[in-house]
Amino acid sequence: MITYGGTITYDESHQKIIESGTDEIKKILFGSDVYKIRQLLFCLDFYLDPYYKHKLPHEKEIYDLLQELVISSQEDGVIEDCLQLIGDYACIPLSIMEQHFDNIRDSMKPYARYVLDMP
Repeated sequence: MITYGGTITYDESHQKIIESGTDEIKKILFGSDVYKIRQLLFCLDFYLDPYYKHKLPHEKEIYDLLQELVISSQEDGVIEDCLQLIGDYACIPLSIMEQHFDNIRDSMKPYARYVLDMP
């Protein structure tokens, strides 16, 4: 994860948000605090990476939220974090990003296209 001069960390409170379901996750991801968003995205890596064996029942919905954030965020760092998670771990069709590709920030379109074209 790329940081802007600071370290992104997470703690047990972020884990509880993720474990509580998509409503709580969505409140943070679509809020205005970029640092909190990036903390939660960093914590999501722990849950989405199959190495850690933390399968969430709402994983598909999380990937949908990540795709929605890619197309709606104006923060390159947030978009980059989402694309990293999607590219590294998603095993679902990325139809939200495909259908709304034109809405992705121009600076992030090459990375988004790379993720969409991955086998």
